Amino acid sequence: MKKDSLQGTTGQRVIIFPALTPRVSDRRVYFLFSVLQVKDIIRAASVHPVPFSPSFLEGIAPWREFVVPVISLEACLGMENTGTRQHRRFMVVRTAGKEPDHGEGLLCMLNVDPAIRMASLPIKCTPVKVNGGIPKRDLVRGLYEWEEGLLVVVHMENIVGGEIEIDLQKGPNI
Repeated sequence: MKKDSLQGTTGQRVIIFPALTPRVSDRRVYFLFSVLQVKDIIRAASVHPVPFSPSFLEGIAPWREFVVPVISLEACLGMENTGTRQHRRFMVVRTAGKEPDHGEGLLCMLNVDPAIRMASLPIKCTPVKVNGGIPKRDLVRGLYEWEEGLLVVVHMENIVGGEIEIDLQKGPNI
C-alpha cells in the first residue's frame, strides 16, 4: 500500500463536508480542508450575483470588512451538482498565502453542505485515480479513497488565483 500525505501527518485538524454531487465511481464525494485554511463558517450570507461571471462564481458577499467571491466547488471542478442549496452553510477559506502581495492569502467563500465535521489526521485512506466524475483534475491537489467515499483536496491557489479556464463557447452566465 502506498503511503500518502494524509497518513504521514499526525494531530493536524481537518474539516470534511460532502459534495452536492452524484456519486463518482459509485462512491460519495467529500471535500477536505485544513483547519488552518478555514477562517469562518457562517449560516447565512447575502450573496449578490455578478453579471457575466463564470458559472462557478455564485456571486460576491460581504464578510467582516471584506467583499469575497462566493464559489461552488462542484462547478469549479466541472462536477454535476444535484444537491439543494436550501439548507447550506458558507465557509470562508484562504489560500496558502505564498503570493508576495497577498499576505495571509486570498479569501473566498464556499457554498457548502451543512454536514460539516472536524477530524484529526491521520485518516486511513489511499491515493486513487478516478476516470471521469471530476473533469478538472488540475484543480485537485489530492484524491483519496477512505471508508466513506472519496476525499477531494482542492487546489485553492489555482481556483482563487485565477487558474480556472472559462469555456467562452457557453457564453456569459447571467
